[in-house]
Amino acid sequence: MEVPAHLRIRMAKRNLSHAYLVVGENRRPLAEALAAAWVCTGETPPCGHCPGCRKAGLGIHPDIIRADPEGEGLKAEEVRALRSDAYIRPNEAPKKVYLLEHSELLNPTGQNILLKLIEEGPAYACFLFLSPQPGLLLPTIRSRCETLLAPGEETRQADQAGETLADLILTGASPRDRLPFLLSLEKKDREEFPLLLEAALSRLAAELPRRPDLLPVLDRLVPIRAACEFPVSPGHLSGWIAAAL
Repeated sequence: MEVPAHLRIRMAKRNLSHAYLVVGENRRPLAEALAAAWVCTGETPPCGHCPGCRKAGLGIHPDIIRADPEGEGLKAEEVRALRSDAYIRPNEAPKKVYLLEHSELLNPTGQNILLKLIEEGPAYACFLFLSPQPGLLLPTIRSRCETLLAPGEETRQADQAGETLADLILTGASPRDRLPFLLSLEKKDREEFPLLLEAALSRLAAELPRRPDLLPVLDRLVPIRAACEFPVSPGHLSGWIAAAL
């Protein structure tokens, strides 16, 4: 499993957060790597060789609790049982890990129970919320977790943003209609801008034979794509895109 470099360093230093939201279609392997790092007893977590890592790899570690593996949605009483279990110390690992494989299925009551546990639970309790639809989780839950994009998710999201940008241009959307999307670009990582602009430029270029009027727009977007190679902030890039339209 390829783990982002910054996360690998934090694993090695045993400096992980106690709660993560792992987003994307390929979220499971990244979550498993995090769980292994938490229960690892080797020198550089996850070492892959200690008893904790081996048991984690086999899916039999007693301190990695997989909640709702069948995706049926945890009921409130099941979430309360999980909360009670969290106050029982780990069996053999430094941490006790709760892996919620279908966290978007939690109802608001269950999420609020977990929210208090995340905020006030024991220091050894760690939480992994997995979801392909993080927007279904309460904002309070999302704000208490560090969000991690599974491999390939950043590219997928950037491609979607590029397609949206192209659609707004092709349909002649008004400045008012474009504004919410352009404002959302300010929250993206700078590394996503080359990907989303490439996706938009490819879509628009394919339409040129039928839409020669797109050429001036392409001429204005191409320099923005080139500027992505320099340390330009997302705010400046999104403003530049707005001006180009």
